[in-house]
Amino acid sequence: MAASHLVFNSAEVRFIERDHAATHDGDCFDLMLKAGQGLYRRLMKKREKHPGAVWVFCGKGNNGGDGYVVAACLKSAGIEHRVFAVGEPHQGGEAAQAYVLYLHMGGHVEYALPDKVSVKPGIIVDALLGTGIKSAPSSPVDEWILFINRLKAYTIAVDIPSGANADTGAVAGDCVRADLTVCMLTWKPGLLTGEAVDYTGKTVLEKLGVDTQPYFGHLQEEVENASPLPVLRRTYEDIREDLPLRQPSANKGDNGKVLIVGGSRGYGGAALMAAMGALRAGAGLVKVALDPSNVTALNARLPEAMTVDSDNEEALVQALDWADVVALGPGLGTTARSRALFNLVESCDLPLIYDADALNLLSLQNSFCAHRILTPHPGEAARLLGCKVSDINGDRLMAARALQERFGGVVLLKGAGSVICDGRTLTIIQEGSAAMATGGMGDLLTGITVALVAEGLTLSTALTCAACVHGKAGASAGEEGGVIGTTVSDLLPYVRALVNGVAETGKA
Repeated sequence: MAASHLVFNSAEVRFIERDHAATHDGDCFDLMLKAGQGLYRRLMKKREKHPGAVWVFCGKGNNGGDGYVVAACLKSAGIEHRVFAVGEPHQGGEAAQAYVLYLHMGGHVEYALPDKVSVKPGIIVDALLGTGIKSAPSSPVDEWILFINRLKAYTIAVDIPSGANADTGAVAGDCVRADLTVCMLTWKPGLLTGEAVDYTGKTVLEKLGVDTQPYFGHLQEEVENASPLPVLRRTYEDIREDLPLRQPSANKGDNGKVLIVGGSRGYGGAALMAAMGALRAGAGLVKVALDPSNVTALNARLPEAMTVDSDNEEALVQALDWADVVALGPGLGTTARSRALFNLVESCDLPLIYDADALNLLSLQNSFCAHRILTPHPGEAARLLGCKVSDINGDRLMAARALQERFGGVVLLKGAGSVICDGRTLTIIQEGSAAMATGGMGDLLTGITVALVAEGLTLSTALTCAACVHGKAGASAGEEGGVIGTTVSDLLPYVRALVNGVAETGKA
């Protein structure tokens, strides 16, 4: 599997580095040189748009060592720069070697921040804190972080923005707001999910010439504090070949029969959006069970979908017999009738997708089922696990795993860097946009997911593909019209194009 797919936490990275050091003179200075040089090359590409001096801020650890290598490259090239350090690096390590290298080249290090800034730098390199931080930065680093942010210059973070937790993405205190984060050696989960995504800017990977593939999935028993499950990173490009293909002879019956159960009085729109997503994602036939007060509106807006009166239990049982897969929850509500519908659907043997109020009702029952998908947002996840939302957001990978272990099936924890757990791996979805921060997006995801299951994909593959298509569609819609004011309807043309494998043009 390509390095661009593999994610390792900080404990696993330290193990890989120790393994490398064992065959490279006992240290990883060669990797530090490659890291600093790789960042320097990327920095030079940005200087055309961000001219001026480069300011490098170094900590005492190996992250600071990468900064000294960047400074040495700048010195060698005769590029105007300044280096600020919170103190000399720890003795005996690779960072100390990089520090001495820079000084021997005639470099100068300043150990205090300037009182006044008459001319702002063109580019800042943040090499203060690395992957070891687990709590809020302490003094004086917190003050240096605030200073960097106040400069409002183009900022490149080494490995991870200083202040962010590389394992969880949590940001406990002050954190550098980077425009570009150059991740070294391998992806870290904290760069890809959680609050840290507000601070990373664009993320890129410098692999440093190390093959991490042999370690993937083999460190859980060898490394203390390793991730309990191997972690993958997925984008739309990674799942294109997994999308269903349609044969020339296909008819509607070959492409799956979807039943969506929800749409209580006043919430018919949620079921409608799920149905639109299912049709645009390729379901052959879509039937919606909803409150009779919403039937006329759904038929008028989406004549391609069939309807069932959710108050008619006999008709609903017939619909369950007809369906290949069921989505439960969009606009379902939590009334006594909603609970009756929940119990009826849960008792069937079909693949099930739970969202919205189905998740809230599930939190009251705690049942385990292997043939279902759960798609909670952090609030729903907190109710399911009986904890606080802050606990969910504090470690999203752990939360997704806990949900899967308790409720079974495949779980998608929504949010920036949605996390999927199927009990074998954790997958972080690297698609999406702030344009999707509006009502109905979860209903659309449910519709896409249920369609892909109906078309024959496994639960795990369908959910991963749906999340990537959904996120890519949201990003495309946001790029076209702006992130503010984007609606579910704006995503539908992109969903159709993306499930057909068309990414370049966006719309079909």
